Order: sequence, then C-alpha cells, then structure tokens
Amino acid sequence: MEHDSVGSIDNYCIRTNISIMVNKVIIKKIIGISTFFLMFLVTLGFMVGLLATFIDSTSLYYLEQLNYLVIKGYYYELFTSIFITNSFVDFIFNFISLYVIYLIFGSRAGKHEYGIFILAGILGNLLTVIFYSPFTLSSGASGGIFGLLSYYTFYDFLKKDNLGVYGLVFLVSVFGVSDLIFPNVNVVAHIGGILGGIMYAVVYYLIRSGRTIK
Repeated sequence: MEHDSVGSIDNYCIRTNISIMVNKVIIKKIIGISTFFLMFLVTLGFMVGLLATFIDSTSLYYLEQLNYLVIKGYYYELFTSIFITNSFVDFIFNFISLYVIYLIFGSRAGKHEYGIFILAGILGNLLTVIFYSPFTLSSGASGGIFGLLSYYTFYDFLKKDNLGVYGLVFLVSVFGVSDLIFPNVNVVAHIGGILGGIMYAVVYYLIRSGRTIK
C-alpha cells in the first residue's frame, strides 16, 4: 500500500511539472508573438473598462481620453485610452483586426510592433485633442491597429514586396467598414494612426538601408 501511495504521489508530481512546463511554454509563446500580446492587452483593457463602469462610471474620465483633462495635464490618458474601453463593439472589432493582421503578416516586425502600436495610438490621440472638442471622450486601440496596418503596407511597398498589396486592401477595408458603418467613430485618430505607422516604416526602412550599405 505504501508503494502504491508513493507511486501515486510521483505520478501527481510528474503531471504537475508537465502542466507547469506547458503553461510556461504557452505564456512565452504569447509574449514572444507581439501581436498576440497586444491582443491580450486589448482584452485586459476592456476588462478594466467594464470593471470601472460597474464600480464608478465617472472613473472612465480618468482612464479613457477626455480632451479637457489631457489639456489640464492628465497626459497619461494619451496612453491608457489606447487600451481601456468599455465598448464591446470596439473591443471585438480591434481584437479580430489584430488577429487578421497576424494572419497576414505573422508579427514580422517583432518587438517593433509595440513601438508602432503605441506611437500610432498616441499620435492619433494627440490629433484628437487638437481637432475635437475639449469635452470629447474617446478610447480604443483602433489608432494603433491602423498604425500596424499602414506600417506593414508601406514598409512592404518600400521593399517592393507583394504583401503590401494585401495590407493595403485590408487597410482600406477596415477603414471603410469602421468609419462608414459604426457610429461615433474617431476618424482623426485613425488618420493619426496611419500617419504614425507610415512614419515608423520610413524611419525603420532608412535605418535598415543604411546598415545594409555599410
């Protein structure tokens, strides 16, 4: 009986260790693929937005982007509003768009995707402050998503890669669907995101080209 008990404990320990190893591999895989990690952050932001809505809806003014507060010095909202939203439509549209971007481009930019996403999102938010009313409340990752799309599209065109065509088709499709069908869409943030992605593509291409020449 003691032998059986020890054997059961050993089997349990083995299964536990295997489970831990598998979970570590999955986590590394998610973090290693930048697009998947951005999808995780977008999901986390949506959960935070929902929680804030249920606890105290006015707290969203300090998590999403209220132009008036940004002007008054709450600059962090330029960043937090990229991820935090309480809109399920925004969340699911952004989540699916990120997955399609992964299917088309496979996270080829690697960790640069984080920089592109944040730069494009913040640029879109800055333009929102400039062109919209001080009492405009906005949020969502669409600026960053358009930044990723325009980066891949423009960078592939610079390299004369055919993938740029597919990116352009998807970019135009997403822009058309989101801006023409969904109500209260922040077109300025989308344009800012596109400009941010193009800027990143040009700078990165010039740096890479310079290194190649040397």
